[in-house]
Amino acid sequence: MATTAERSARPEPAEPPEPPASRRRGEELRRVIFDAVIEQLGTVGYAKLSTNRIAAAAGTGKAALYRRWRNKDELIRDALRELIPGPPEVTPATPLRDGLVMLLSYLNRVLYDSNGAAFQAVAAAGVAQTTQLRALFRESATEPCEKRIAELIGMHGGAAPGRNETAIATAGPAMIFYHCLSGQPRSTDEQIEAIVDDLLLPLIGA
Repeated sequence: MATTAERSARPEPAEPPEPPASRRRGEELRRVIFDAVIEQLGTVGYAKLSTNRIAAAAGTGKAALYRRWRNKDELIRDALRELIPGPPEVTPATPLRDGLVMLLSYLNRVLYDSNGAAFQAVAAAGVAQTTQLRALFRESATEPCEKRIAELIGMHGGAAPGRNETAIATAGPAMIFYHCLSGQPRSTDEQIEAIVDDLLLPLIGA
């Protein structure tokens, strides 16, 4: 059996060799590269992610990456911007409670489903390394969700006098975001409904 010293002296596994150049071109290659970014973030994490790993997972060469992006952060940024879905639409016919539950459930899915694994990998890497990428998650998912909640509140007559609708619209997404950022498991339907029933609706004055 290997000693502790022998185990610690073992080198890290080598990165995968660069594959032969792919025949994919244009938008097809771009999409495959983005999918590889998300898959690799969830598998190896942000710190160990490299252009070698991304190229191998996408079945292409590093040259195809460097023709489009200067570094891995630019590539990750564009992949997340492309693959994070926008929040669902709401209309005046959308009941207030149902719309709030729907919008918070959307954010919960974004943070925890397949593409959400990328967010959790970025979150685990530490603030100093990933400040811009965390800001991108806010820009791409959290802020549009907050805006849609504010629109929904307005469609239903607005908050009670003296209540700040902008602050109310940020409260629910902030709880979902922090729940994920702190390493907690995905919020359940019951937890999301509790945020709506015990926090948002009373704040709105509904």
